[in-house]
Amino acid sequence: MRVPTMDTVPRPRDLADRDDPAVLYAKSYLLIRTSVGLIGILLPVVLIVGEAYFLRGGVHVRGSLSAYYFTPMRDIFVASLSVTGFLLVTYLAGQPRTWDFWLSLLAGIAVIGVVFFPTSRPELTAGAARCGTVPEPAGCSPIQQSLGETPTATVHFCCAAVFMLSIAVLAFLFAYREQNRNASPGMARVQKLCGWLIIAAVAWVGLGRLLHADVWELTPLYLGEVVSVAAFGVSWLLTGRDLLRGLLPGRRAAPPAAADRIQPEPAH
Repeated sequence: MRVPTMDTVPRPRDLADRDDPAVLYAKSYLLIRTSVGLIGILLPVVLIVGEAYFLRGGVHVRGSLSAYYFTPMRDIFVASLSVTGFLLVTYLAGQPRTWDFWLSLLAGIAVIGVVFFPTSRPELTAGAARCGTVPEPAGCSPIQQSLGETPTATVHFCCAAVFMLSIAVLAFLFAYREQNRNASPGMARVQKLCGWLIIAAVAWVGLGRLLHADVWELTPLYLGEVVSVAAFGVSWLLTGRDLLRGLLPGRRAAPPAAADRIQPEPAH
C-alpha cells in the first residue's frame, strides 16, 4: 500500500484561463475551501442571532454549539454541519493519495457523525427520564431513543474530538506547505496558530469543565467549540484565497511551487 504524500498537484499560475481544465479543477477545490471556511466562521453568529430572532428574546448562548440541535435553529445547525461534512468528504477526491484527502475525509465523516448522533438534551434534571426509556421522553431523536441518550452522546463527543483533531492536523499541513514553498511565511504562521488554537480549545473543554470555569453564560464547552470552529474556518478560508485572486481583474494566484507537486514514481 502506497503511503499518502504531503504534496499535491500544482495549481495553474493563472486562474483566469477558463479554457484550461486544470484551472477548472483548481477552482472547484478552492471553492470548497472558501465555502467550508465561511460556514465555520459564520455558524456561531448565525445560531445566536437566528435564535434571538425566532424566539423574539434577548441574545443568549447555549451550553454548547451542539445544544442548538434542540432549539428553533436545529435545521440551520444540521444543514451547516452536513454541508461542511460532505464538502470535506469530497475535498481533493481527485488526489486520493494525499494526506489532505484522507484527513479531510476523516474530518468529514466525523462531523457528519456529530449531526446524526446528537448530544444529550440540555438542562435535564437528575431524575428526568432519558431517551431510550418507555414512554418516550419529549425531544428525543430516533437514534437517541434506539441507542439510549448517554451512548448516543458518547458517540457524539468522540466524533467531535476526531473532527477537531483532524482539522488541527490539516492546519499544520497547510502551514508546512506554505513554509516549504517559501510562498508566505506569514501565512504559515497563521496556519500554525489556527492549529494550536484548535488543540488549545480541545484541552480547554476538558480543563474548564473540571474547574467549572464558566464566563457569564459561556461554558468551557461552548467557548472551546466556538474557538476551534472559528480557527478552522479562518484556516480554510485563507487556503482558498487564491480563488478570490483569480476572480479579481489583474490579479493572479500565487505561482505553484515545487513543494506543491506530486513527484512522479521512479522508473523500474
